[in-house]
Amino acid sequence: MKATEVDRTTGFAQVERLVSFLDQVGKLQDPAELGDLQSLMSDWAMPLLMFANVLERGIGGFEIASGVAGGSTPSEKLDTTVAFLKFDIDGQPATHWNYLKPGTAYDLTIEVRVSNWPEGAKVLSLVPVTIDSRERDWLPKFRFQKPNGAGPFTFTGTGRAVLEIAHSFGSRPYEFLYAAEFDDTAARSKVETVGHRRLILEGSDLASNPLTGFSNVDRHLLTIRNSLRSFPGLNQDDLANAMTVLGGFGSIAASALRDATFSANTSEREFQKETTRLLRMRPEIGGDLHGHPEAAGGITDLTFRDIPIELKVENNQVLYAKDFSRYFDQAAAYALGLGKRIALLSVLESCAKSSPVGNVEEDIAVFRHRVGNSSVVIIVAVARGGFPKPSSYSKH
Repeated sequence: MKATEVDRTTGFAQVERLVSFLDQVGKLQDPAELGDLQSLMSDWAMPLLMFANVLERGIGGFEIASGVAGGSTPSEKLDTTVAFLKFDIDGQPATHWNYLKPGTAYDLTIEVRVSNWPEGAKVLSLVPVTIDSRERDWLPKFRFQKPNGAGPFTFTGTGRAVLEIAHSFGSRPYEFLYAAEFDDTAARSKVETVGHRRLILEGSDLASNPLTGFSNVDRHLLTIRNSLRSFPGLNQDDLANAMTVLGGFGSIAASALRDATFSANTSEREFQKETTRLLRMRPEIGGDLHGHPEAAGGITDLTFRDIPIELKVENNQVLYAKDFSRYFDQAAAYALGLGKRIALLSVLESCAKSSPVGNVEEDIAVFRHRVGNSSVVIIVAVARGGFPKPSSYSKH
């Protein structure tokens, strides 16, 4: 729970062992893979239990629980720990990044655990804190009355959350931190707050300002953008430019699936020509898209504000984003040659098909590629072609 307090900044991202471990956790699909995670954790020193019944030595060496009624000496005042266990948004567990449509009310549920109630306090308040005081009323405040009995206590509350103002796609998401406070602070020794108490809420208005014209793709691109913000050494202007052109590729990939834009065995030349035409039609790209500039002693296919774009075609078999790693070195070399830490690789997979294939959210993926002492982000966008008419699937 302490680890959830770690902000995924540049410093955090440089802890490669932890990043590698979290990546494996995210990819976990089979219980048999838990053995590999166990081996990674076996050498780590784990923290002590958050709450425990501490045993003390009584008369004659017998162990008794601390603070048991009937003891000959009064119990010491115990430190109080307020642990944020979880947030739910509309009944679903909150994640590191959460999208809320601006102007829409959501149910925000909070669950906290208090190790012991401080003497003299009657009310526990949980209040959202943010940089701009005008945003604090967007999330609910919670108040819990003193319970009966001995701790630990678990409380659950639900309130309304509304992001009243949308922010632009290029700006950072809203960030709220819940603070815990008791009404009487005179009699307690110490209160510590731990756990998942930070909420990062994306409030871009995708309906009014779509990126691709496809809502599911827009949400996926927002997730990619937020994950890349923690990549060490990545210039934020380069990230913004890469996301602009990625919006174009997301639209091409979604249209290719919906409208069967590309026929089977499309040539690389045809793919490059059609892709360039479609990208230049977008007003946010237009004349900033350049074809075949030199970089690192080679010729790139396209660049957008010096972000290299490689275009490839696969006509032999159905492949997925992770299967095109053989092109990563080339794309990374162009990026470093242009002084960038990010590159785009777009592949048209247009072998003839007899069944549906492809999902845009899975066909656009991010990879961190190591080149010497440097790391480069490679964004792979796969467009699908070679589809027959949907009615023909029933004939096979």
